[in-house]
Amino acid sequence: MSSLKSDDIAPFATRLPPMLPPDEQYNALVREIDAHNYRYYVLDDPAIDDRSFDALLRQLRDLENAHPHLRSPDSPTQRVGGEARGNATKVRHAVRMFSLDNTYSSLELAEFHRRLLDSLGTVPRFAVEPKLDGASVEVTYASGRLQLASTRGDGDIGEDITANLRTMRGIPSRIAFLGPVTLRGEVLLYRKDLEILNAERETQGEEPFANPRNAAAGSLRMLDPREVAKRPLRVLFYQLVEGPSMHTSHSESLDWLASLGLPTHRRHKVVEWSDVAAAIGEIDKARATYPFETDGAVIKVDGYRQQEILGFTSKFPRWAVAYKFQAEQAATRVRSIVVQVGRTGAVTPVAVLEPVELAGTTVSRASLHNADQIALLDVRNGDRVFIEKAGEVIPQVVRVDTAVRDGSEEPFAMPLVCPECGASLVRLEDEAATRCPNRGCAAQVKGQIVYFARRFAMDITHLGTALVSQLVDEGLVSDVADLYALTAKQIAELERMGDKSAQNVVEGIQASRQRPLHRLLCGLGIPQVGQVAAKQLAEEAGTLATLLGWSESEVREKVGSIHGFGPRMVDCVVAYAFEERSRGLLAKLDALGVGIAQPKLAVSATGPLAGLRVCVTGTLSKKRDDVFMSIRAAGGEVHDSVKKTTTHLVAGDKTGKSKLDQAKKYGTRVITEAELDALLG
Repeated sequence: MSSLKSDDIAPFATRLPPMLPPDEQYNALVREIDAHNYRYYVLDDPAIDDRSFDALLRQLRDLENAHPHLRSPDSPTQRVGGEARGNATKVRHAVRMFSLDNTYSSLELAEFHRRLLDSLGTVPRFAVEPKLDGASVEVTYASGRLQLASTRGDGDIGEDITANLRTMRGIPSRIAFLGPVTLRGEVLLYRKDLEILNAERETQGEEPFANPRNAAAGSLRMLDPREVAKRPLRVLFYQLVEGPSMHTSHSESLDWLASLGLPTHRRHKVVEWSDVAAAIGEIDKARATYPFETDGAVIKVDGYRQQEILGFTSKFPRWAVAYKFQAEQAATRVRSIVVQVGRTGAVTPVAVLEPVELAGTTVSRASLHNADQIALLDVRNGDRVFIEKAGEVIPQVVRVDTAVRDGSEEPFAMPLVCPECGASLVRLEDEAATRCPNRGCAAQVKGQIVYFARRFAMDITHLGTALVSQLVDEGLVSDVADLYALTAKQIAELERMGDKSAQNVVEGIQASRQRPLHRLLCGLGIPQVGQVAAKQLAEEAGTLATLLGWSESEVREKVGSIHGFGPRMVDCVVAYAFEERSRGLLAKLDALGVGIAQPKLAVSATGPLAGLRVCVTGTLSKKRDDVFMSIRAAGGEVHDSVKKTTTHLVAGDKTGKSKLDQAKKYGTRVITEAELDALLG
């Protein structure tokens, strides 16, 4: 297998940043983490997995520890990520929704207990309960009726999801208590429901959800409650924030909520500190039998008076902590190790296993990720291995039982050539993945076309995986643009295809010409650009021709100004736009007239803001999109970030220090929302 430098091939490599001075490294990390926070919490469109994000956060924390002067109050390490979306009604929580501090060992638990005793001077009792793995919400009842539901958002401000919550099973619209009641809960899917939902999504050509948490979070923010109603979401309440004053403890409140018919986990237990470890162990032992996912136990001081004395830090309640479990594992044997080529060219080794039950499902295959992971584990054909799910759909091999080897096990080496096209495989210096560099590889082309045709992309009906395979194998298509030249006669001549079926396929393909530009960009599978990011990119470009007409520096400037696009996402867009094969594909699609233009809202030539260039930040009383429309209608230009040419920065609540610093640097005038209203007249 050859080893090349990043510039030799593969436009999609994630390049590691060069060594920078600490302040520049810090600023780059903050921008990167903020971008991923925005994608994950606000847009429901994460570009990286949780482990990669945690690694970035650890890197930032280490940098702050080494250089304390760099740490600022708005650092991602000092706050809870997320904010309300501009296209949803904002809701301010009466009491902030905090996250929980995590512990992973008995020593950390003992330190938590010591801090409590130092603060209280007395020995409290503790409520121990499962840590629910979903999306947090706040629900308010008034006069016995469900009045309001909101997401957690950034902890202070969330989004109104009342209409969506009303569609969920088990949520009573009325309760017997007529006073005000405010509850915190977790929206989740039961394991069995997620399996059914994912089976339906795969049948329809959609990506399965990775875990119940992702499915719940994405569903909560859907704009159409009718679509939410199609998903088997549930809510389990775990905290009473406002209710009868007669309650003196957390456990008493949970029992009261259950008595009203409100859904709770009903698995809390009140114990002395000496029994906390045993209570945690009981949850760990029983969690495989729970219908929902749980990755830990929550330990809370039970008494409300003691909770009040302990109070909060800037991020966590001092009276509660989450103890995280080790992931569930199962032992089985490796029958063989095979590789599969994905649509991006990544060659992924997969362990074919003797079927085994894990977390309620039968597992027969597990990802080995890449050559480094195989070498690290030293996994071989015939090995006895341990696999884990940890809430994810795709299981992973985590450990090899070398003690039981008998010498018959066979070491595995990554192939030197692509099993699909025979091209020599390569591996970049800064990448873990082994790749097939042949962009015309049949396996890649098939994967790209299937992805292009999916419902969330170009939504091409009647174009299934089997037909795509035939089209590529017969040489009828070599990229997604070739689909638009297919005739019914060509398709009808394929195996198991009749005239009527062939005509349906052609009609489905031709209908997709009228999909909006963002659906086209999404279907192209640009690395790190999902559905929401594709829409942002389409609105910035307007047309495919415009995107093709930008120079590399223009792409960097314009894409870099999109809110939520971090440096690596920008690199991926630039790489795709200027790689020879992908640029040729964009030109072919543009010539075919595929994708409807998405122009930005036109700026009025006259008005009270004519000539002004305005950036808006922070939390405002109106929807962000409405504010933008008002500015443009009044003749102003909207900037996504503070630039040299920005004349005004509208600073709402919770404005970040970085934008204010940029405004000061460029001499941009900072105004309030009220002052903007005055300018608008």
